[in-house]
Amino acid sequence: MHHLGWQAERSPGAIAVIEADGRTVTYAELDARSRHLAAALGKEPGDSIAIRMPNGAAFLEVAWAAQRSGLSYTPVNKHLRPAEIDAMVDGRLLVTEEVYERLLATPVSAEARAAQDARECEGRELMFSGGTTGMPKEVRKQLTAGPMGDPEAECVKVALGLTRYGMGPGTVYLSPAPLYHAAPLVYCMSLLRLGATLVVMDRFDPAACLELIERHRVTHAQFVPTMFVRMLKLPADRRDRDLSSLKLVFHSAAPCPVEVKRRMLDWFGPIIHEYYSGTEGYGHVAIGPEEWLAHPGSVGKAGDDVRIVDGVVHFGEHSLGDVGYLDDDGYLYLTDRVSHMIVSGGVNIYPQETENVLVMHPRVADVAVIGVPDPEMGERVLAVVEPAGEVTAEELLAYCRERLAHYKCPRDVDFVSSLPRDPSGKLRKGLLKESYWRDHETRIV
Repeated sequence: MHHLGWQAERSPGAIAVIEADGRTVTYAELDARSRHLAAALGKEPGDSIAIRMPNGAAFLEVAWAAQRSGLSYTPVNKHLRPAEIDAMVDGRLLVTEEVYERLLATPVSAEARAAQDARECEGRELMFSGGTTGMPKEVRKQLTAGPMGDPEAECVKVALGLTRYGMGPGTVYLSPAPLYHAAPLVYCMSLLRLGATLVVMDRFDPAACLELIERHRVTHAQFVPTMFVRMLKLPADRRDRDLSSLKLVFHSAAPCPVEVKRRMLDWFGPIIHEYYSGTEGYGHVAIGPEEWLAHPGSVGKAGDDVRIVDGVVHFGEHSLGDVGYLDDDGYLYLTDRVSHMIVSGGVNIYPQETENVLVMHPRVADVAVIGVPDPEMGERVLAVVEPAGEVTAEELLAYCRERLAHYKCPRDVDFVSSLPRDPSGKLRKGLLKESYWRDHETRIV
C-alpha cells in the first residue's frame, strides 16, 4: 500500500504524469517501465546510482526503479561544473538519457524480473546541498530497507503527511521546478504513492505555468518566490487565466518579499502555504495564509527546537545558514543568508531587504545585490539589474533611497541581460560575485 506498484494495480489507466508537451503516462506504464529498469540495473539493496536527466516521466521512472530496489539515488544538477558532478557521482552509475534508453532496451528474463520483484524494498533519495557557491555536500539519510509501502519508512510518512492537505487521487499537482532539487523530487515521488496526477514542466515559464493550471485544472502547486515575481510581472492580458481549480499552493526555498506575498494572496486567494526547511532535514516551520496575514513576513511559529544564536537561526545544534529573528509571539522571520552578508566600512548589510525593494520596481525584471571590491570600504553595495524596460541607475537608486536607510542602498547599478539563476529560480550568487572579485588579492565569494 502507498507505493507506485499498488497504485498501478488499483488504477492502471489513471494518468500519472502529464509532460510539458502534453504527453501522458499512465500508472501502469510508469510502473512497468520502472520495474523493467530496476531489473535491468541489477543493483542490490544498499547500492546507489545518480540521475542526470531532463524533467519528465523518464526521470521519475528511473527514480522509482531505484526507490523500489532499495537504492540511494542522487539527482544531479545539469548546471554544475564537471568537477562538481564527478564529486557527486563518485564512481556510481550515472543514468543519463542514453543510459536510460539502453536500460529500457536491455532484455530482462522472467526469472530476473521475478527475482527483482521478490526483493523489492524502500530506497531513498540521496541529496547534495550547495554546489552554487562551493562543492556540493552530501546529505546522507539512513536507508530503512523496509518493504515497499512500509508505514515506518520516512518516505511513506512524508507522503501520508501530504494527505493532511487533501492530496491524493484526484489531485492534479503542478511541478514547475527541476527534479534535481529536493522538494520537487520528494513531492512528486510522494504524490505518485497517493495516486495523484503530476503536471511536470521542463522549465519554468510564467505564462506557460498559468496556461497549464487552466488547461489541466491543476489543484495543487509548489513555487519559489522568484516564480511569484515573474508571474506578477506578466502583462494583465497574459495573467488573465481561469485559476479557480487551485485549492492549495506551497512555496519555500527563499524569503518571500511581503508585498509579493500580499499580491499573490490577492490574486490566488487565501490558499498559499509557506514552509521553511532544508535538504539536511534539521527542522521544519510552516505557516498558512490566515496566520501569515496576522504575522506578515513570518515563516511560521517556531517550535522548541528553534533558537537564534548571534543572529543565525538554529534547529537544535544545527543551522541552515540563515539570518533571522523571533518576534514576541514566537514567530520566526528570515532576514538573509549568512553567506550573502556584505561588510562595508565595518557595517554588516544583508542584501535581501534591498533586493525585495528593487524587484518591485515596475521596470525591474530581476535583481541581485552583492558586495564588490572597494579600496576604502572593503566592499561596496552594487545592484545588478535585469531591466524590464527603460530605466536609469539614478531612477533605481532614488527609488531605493525613498524606501530604505541609505547605508542599505546600492552605491551603483550594473545592467545585465540576465542573471545567473538555475531553472528553479535559485540565484547563483557565488558565480555572479566571482566576476567582480576575479583578479583581486582579497576575494569574498
